[in-house]
Amino acid sequence: MIELENSDFISSIYSISHKNKSIVSISGKSGTGKTTLALQIVSSILTNEAPYEGSCVWIQASELFPKKRLVSLFKTSPEKIDYLLKNIFVFPQRKPFSNYKEQSTFFDDLSTILLPPNARFMVIDNISHHLRLAASLNSDIKRRTILYDQFFSSRLFPLIMRCLRDNIVLILLHEVSFDPASGKTLPFFNKLYSRIQAIRVTLSKGFKSNVKKMEINCGDSSNGTKFNYEIKDKGILQL
Repeated sequence: MIELENSDFISSIYSISHKNKSIVSISGKSGTGKTTLALQIVSSILTNEAPYEGSCVWIQASELFPKKRLVSLFKTSPEKIDYLLKNIFVFPQRKPFSNYKEQSTFFDDLSTILLPPNARFMVIDNISHHLRLAASLNSDIKRRTILYDQFFSSRLFPLIMRCLRDNIVLILLHEVSFDPASGKTLPFFNKLYSRIQAIRVTLSKGFKSNVKKMEINCGDSSNGTKFNYEIKDKGILQL
């Protein structure tokens, strides 16, 4: 089982992913705190020890970088805010990608371009949004299959290999949908992403209540944990 001493699930997620060279895959419905959790992992680890070291590449694929949330997380530590704003490099700089073609072009270049110095994290928020839209516009099953395979083999896989080679923790944020076959809410293209070795973090909230639950799974049903959490100005807190 994953040990979560003193509710330190942030350090636990990072330590497991870094040690096992795994991706952190975060999924959940809107409002469950996916972006907040990713930001909390990155910012907490980068400022865990002084002098601060390391940087992050944050790709706003379909969601704007949460600058206000970052300021809220560290409002009592202005020096941390200053460091993080200077060392979290946001791409594209002005706004998220407009479509799948624009995202694909960027991904094609991302596997080879020079990254910021001491990059320790790469966050993609939201990895599946434009792929889902592109797939929905294509009614031909064979062409959709080709689209999925190209995305995985030509864009995502080279990026994963680079992150592994450069010792960068890759954090992927996913949209979700209800799967009638399993009766579960799953990330879009779950079968596609199931090929990847990852620490899977699932965020959910009750249908009739506001209770939020986090499940952390390392790929083995016996190696995981579940707990309730809440979202405050200072971030996600385990209850």
